[in-house]
Amino acid sequence: MPITKFKLYFETEKPDIEIDKFQQSLPPTFQVREEKGSIFIIIQTPIEEDENATYLVERELDRHFFFTCVKITAEMARKTIVSSLTSRWRVHGGLPDDITPQNWSPELAIQLKLWAMAVDLYNEFRMQILFYFQIIELAYPSNTSYPEYTDFTVPPHPLTECKFIRHLVAHAGRVGSRQLKLYCQFLAIPEIMSNVTGRRYQKILQNKVKLLKEQAKLAFEKSL
Repeated sequence: MPITKFKLYFETEKPDIEIDKFQQSLPPTFQVREEKGSIFIIIQTPIEEDENATYLVERELDRHFFFTCVKITAEMARKTIVSSLTSRWRVHGGLPDDITPQNWSPELAIQLKLWAMAVDLYNEFRMQILFYFQIIELAYPSNTSYPEYTDFTVPPHPLTECKFIRHLVAHAGRVGSRQLKLYCQFLAIPEIMSNVTGRRYQKILQNKVKLLKEQAKLAFEKSL
């Protein structure tokens, strides 16, 4: 049976965990093991080094944190390590020549805070989607701003599509909404919300972050 192995890292130098109880809390396909002073979780998976297993481990660690307040992170222990250099950069700009003091509103203050939080969440695209849509929703609180979607052979209005993407990330279970079902047909994905173990499903949603970011930026034009 293929396995995927994760090394656990603790916020304290000495691991603060009751291994027996931790093992008791996990599914039967999980095994907790201590090796050379480090603690690992080994999971039976359909393929070795299964990326989907990361989600399965992280949700167990979130549950553990809720009960214990012990922060634990997991890193996949790979047999083959490929070295790569990741470079991230931002294009810095200047303030507009005609800038004046801001006429502040409660909505704008929240929107700018959400934007600052979202841009740094490049490894958490689901959270980016939630933050960007909240910016959009603050600018367009009325349902009339999101045109009805009736034909899955054409793309929805950008604002409507942003709302659909947010629903697919934020909610769980089978899709019930007629419009959202049509959108799933448009994307050719299962009618399931938060399908976190579907590789193709997640890739499609990840590629939609750019759309939400663009629409969130346009939302600022109403008030900046």
